[in-house]
Amino acid sequence: MVDPQRPLHVAIGVLAGVTGGPASYGRHLVRALGELAAAGEVPLRVTVLTDRPQDFMGAHCEAIEVPMRGGIDRLRWQHWALPRAIARVAPDVYHDTKNALPLRLRVPGVVTVHDLAYRAVPETFGFWSRRFLTHATADAVRRARVVVVPSQATARDVERWHPDARDKLAVVLHGIAPAREPSDAALRSARERLALPARYVLHVGTIQARKNVDLVVRAVRALRSRHPDLRAVLVGRRGWLAERAFAEIERDDTARWLGVVGDDDLAAIYRGAAVFASPSAYEGFGFCVADALAAGVPVVISDVSSLPELCGRAAVRMALLDVDGVAAAIARVLDDPALASRLRRDGPRRASELTWRSAALGHLAAYRRAVATQG
Repeated sequence: MVDPQRPLHVAIGVLAGVTGGPASYGRHLVRALGELAAAGEVPLRVTVLTDRPQDFMGAHCEAIEVPMRGGIDRLRWQHWALPRAIARVAPDVYHDTKNALPLRLRVPGVVTVHDLAYRAVPETFGFWSRRFLTHATADAVRRARVVVVPSQATARDVERWHPDARDKLAVVLHGIAPAREPSDAALRSARERLALPARYVLHVGTIQARKNVDLVVRAVRALRSRHPDLRAVLVGRRGWLAERAFAEIERDDTARWLGVVGDDDLAAIYRGAAVFASPSAYEGFGFCVADALAAGVPVVISDVSSLPELCGRAAVRMALLDVDGVAAAIARVLDDPALASRLRRDGPRRASELTWRSAALGHLAAYRRAVATQG
């Protein structure tokens, strides 16, 4: 039992050097928990075990480096380096922020399962990636005392594929960070340096099969007969099974792929977009969609998984997940200034409802529940 007279000591594993939503989630969560502790609102001590301790400077936590040498080193990091670090730190509870728990875990464990895309849309994953995620997630869900999920949609999926975990679930929506406010000069600079089109539909996220980036490009191409100046701007690294998307990107001048960009440039890119389009086949939460809402970009989304839950009325939903459906949703915004204005207002309003403080309090409840639950 944990001594109620001393702060609860939580160790959190964060792979911060990997681009994507889970890394962003880990950084924001640790900072929000640290702020609660520093303000004296809760008796809490936070230790983060990470490959990038520099990302947690000023986060009111102890950051301990657990080096990782690249993607293929993930298993050594997860099942050899982490257990040793956890044993040295001796926390009351350990929280892994990405679908897995280390072996030989001697303290209560909490795991965040961001999504089960490898189950819902298995054809969009490579064989070895799918096999690793299937095994790692099933093992983590079985051994964890609490399973945190970022949406009711993901909770339903966990219940579907891991029914024994139903009583372990804690639905805690992620926070949405306030949008950066680039100056007019920064906007002009980004537009010139990145050669941004005058009018564009934006997609942000890893270029991979389940994101359906090819549909964004094809939809914009179809709309250019009525909107000749319209282009697609794509931000994100190349991921699994991206050949179909890049065949469309390289076909003509409809799309501009920028790869990974810095935070300041990304803020400017969001601000300059006419529409943000996410025809994803599956999301567990939707970080890039959330950022678009916060930035006040009119958003169009697929009507699947967590995205309707995330956006509420602050987005246009695609009636069909095909070229015509994506094009029709984008056209609704382009052709209706009143709708576009409403979405620009509703997006930031919806984003403001989801704070990292609230997410941190939800996670704290999960940690206390894990400690109180008999293993």
